[in-house]
Amino acid sequence: MKKYVYTNSILIVLACLILSACEGTFIPDPIDPRLPKYTENGYGTAGAFINDRIWTSHVNYGFLTSSDKPMIKVWHEQDSLRFTFSGSIEQTSASVEFHLTGLGITKFEDLIDLNEQKISLNGNKNIGYYIENYSSSSYDKKGIGQIYFRNVQYNNDKSAIIISGTFGFSLPDTHQIPLKVNSGRFDYKIFKTNFEQHDEYE
Repeated sequence: MKKYVYTNSILIVLACLILSACEGTFIPDPIDPRLPKYTENGYGTAGAFINDRIWTSHVNYGFLTSSDKPMIKVWHEQDSLRFTFSGSIEQTSASVEFHLTGLGITKFEDLIDLNEQKISLNGNKNIGYYIENYSSSSYDKKGIGQIYFRNVQYNNDKSAIIISGTFGFSLPDTHQIPLKVNSGRFDYKIFKTNFEQHDEYE
């Protein structure tokens, strides 16, 4: 009986350590602590101003659940890449998304090639989106600006790729009033499970 209890205790401790290790680390920005500080450690956080509101992403893994995981989809034939950073704004689900083309990325390992790349979002081949409450109509509003992959590198054991950078773009909202996404920053660990490969574009 004692051995059984001891074994269970060890398993519970190990499970807690694993789950805590997978939780994002939010370090407040020294200028505006509502945003995460820009970091390059794979802390699993992102944030931006959406006009005068704060959008944040904080990766968190629970028992059989997860939230705010970044997702990357690639379509080989179209040379197309989609980054989705999930998060929330004022307790409402919201995400920032980037549709990029012409980067030659076809597999997970190719993400390293994004290091130090500044990509202009022109509203045509490269586009920024802000999506609130999973609204499909948000894709009608194409953002113009820039995403800068300031640091892209493998983590220590090469099990993941850390992508860190900044972004900003503007787009019209439903009333044709400019919506500005600025002071954006992200710092994620990307695992192969976050990376999806497709043949045909959705």
